[in-house]
Amino acid sequence: MLRRSFTINNSSDEIIRLDIRHRQDIRNAPGIIICHGFKGFKDWGFFPHLAETLAHAGYVTITFNFSRNGIGADPQNFTERESFAHNTYSHEIEDLECLLSAVRGESIGKGLIDPDNIGLFGHSRGGGIALLSAADNPDIKAIVTWAAIAHVDRFDEKQVDLWKKEGFIEIENKRTKQFMRIEKDLLEDINKNRDRLNILSAAKKISVPTLVLHGANDDAVPLAEAAQIYENLSGELRDFVVIEDANHTMGISHPMAARSPAYDTALDLTENWFDLHLSV
Repeated sequence: MLRRSFTINNSSDEIIRLDIRHRQDIRNAPGIIICHGFKGFKDWGFFPHLAETLAHAGYVTITFNFSRNGIGADPQNFTERESFAHNTYSHEIEDLECLLSAVRGESIGKGLIDPDNIGLFGHSRGGGIALLSAADNPDIKAIVTWAAIAHVDRFDEKQVDLWKKEGFIEIENKRTKQFMRIEKDLLEDINKNRDRLNILSAAKKISVPTLVLHGANDDAVPLAEAAQIYENLSGELRDFVVIEDANHTMGISHPMAARSPAYDTALDLTENWFDLHLSV
């Protein structure tokens, strides 16, 4: 198994850090781009293991950090909280578009990835971003989401009122105990780009094979949102699976100490979906 780290720059000249994993014998194979969620990062929890497992199965996997996710040269800690404070949904879509363009143009994965055979994986907010991007990229061949959001409005009325009054809000990262500021950029992006950021409208444009996975005990994203995504997908090749006894992260925390039954189930279903709909 080979793992190589790269950086590319987005249109704002910000750094997108990424890892490519593949077997040594792989040439011109399907690629799977893995999108992390809010307060997530490419080296969090299950992402490395997921990427390695899919790579062993014959895919070329790309894990990456959105440019404003708060992670910089230190791959484990939120050292760029000012950048995090100004992140938006639209900016993450642009980052993913930049990465897709790099793969299609073969500046990333040349000779390894078949640029016409790309799948997307997204967890939580990353699942929403994957769906929004796929709606504008009909050449994407298959999609898998875990615990994906169906709506970009994630804040209650009290939080929004405070946001407007103070110009920012702060949220706690329960793992690191850091309070992380979110400036008005995100709120303004949501209000300005509601049509573009409508995940359910995006789902209606997606006809490629899409698997929607969600934990029955997800306390971060309601199970009903997964059902809404599934119901709005337009393709016949779609499936919706509820994993019993699974939380938002399929029973995995960071660092990943051991696999859970829920994670193993989600992993097997994901690999099987890509095996069916991406030609290895």
